[in-house]
Amino acid sequence: MRTWKRNLLAVPILLWIGLLVGIPMLLVVALSFLSRDHLGNIVYQFTLDNWRKVVDPIYLRVFWNSLLMALLTALITLLVGYPVAYITSNLSPRRRALSLGLIMLPFWISSLLRTYGWMILLGNAGVINNVLMALGLIERPLPMMYKFGTSLVGTAYMLLPFMIVAVFNSVDKLDRSLLEASYDLGASRWKTFFHITIPLTLPGIVGGFTLVFIPALGLYFVSDLLGGGNTVFLGNLIHTLATRGRNRPLAAAFSLGMVALALMVLAFYWKVTKDKTGEGLFQ
Repeated sequence: MRTWKRNLLAVPILLWIGLLVGIPMLLVVALSFLSRDHLGNIVYQFTLDNWRKVVDPIYLRVFWNSLLMALLTALITLLVGYPVAYITSNLSPRRRALSLGLIMLPFWISSLLRTYGWMILLGNAGVINNVLMALGLIERPLPMMYKFGTSLVGTAYMLLPFMIVAVFNSVDKLDRSLLEASYDLGASRWKTFFHITIPLTLPGIVGGFTLVFIPALGLYFVSDLLGGGNTVFLGNLIHTLATRGRNRPLAAAFSLGMVALALMVLAFYWKVTKDKTGEGLFQ
């Protein structure tokens, strides 16, 4: 009886997911097998041409660019976010709340405005170049904009709070008595950190990696504004095909390719944590 009631409570959620996720996804799948005319109008004729283009070596380079960007973004946010989360978890309750509030503060500002902020900082007439020139350290502006590295820094900045929150949630639940026992047995702080702390907080690490990696695959406006479109990523390609290119079927095929990559990352997360309830990520 109790199980039946639980299943009944899940019905509204399943309907909601089906309407807002399932049906649109099926429409995208169907669209990826259609064609278009020379004006960009949809032609309801089955074709595999879109999927042939997805696996074309020219477009596979775009997948590689996106994977590299997402991987480097996740690694950078992990290297920066883990120490921040660890230190924050050891603060007093009042300072901890203040620190978490400051970490989440950027979410209250439009991500587009934050990207423009980076443009003001890094541009040829930006703050950094003006300060360096005023100090006499450089004679002409440093070209910091429209590079892969600039897009990487901007993307990592956008997604850093996701990593910090995920790792903090895992570190905060860490049994401190295990650390004390390790110290009592003669282990150094570094040895305790690598052999006790890291393994026990692995769900948070992998969860944060997942939360950063998946959005980084399709976060296209950062690379458009900071990278100048010099490196083509999946998000940029899909946006261009669906708008200026007027090729929605091909855009749908690439979108499904990106979804497949995201699902593989989620499968990796579930396998590593061995817990499909989201342990270390949401709990």
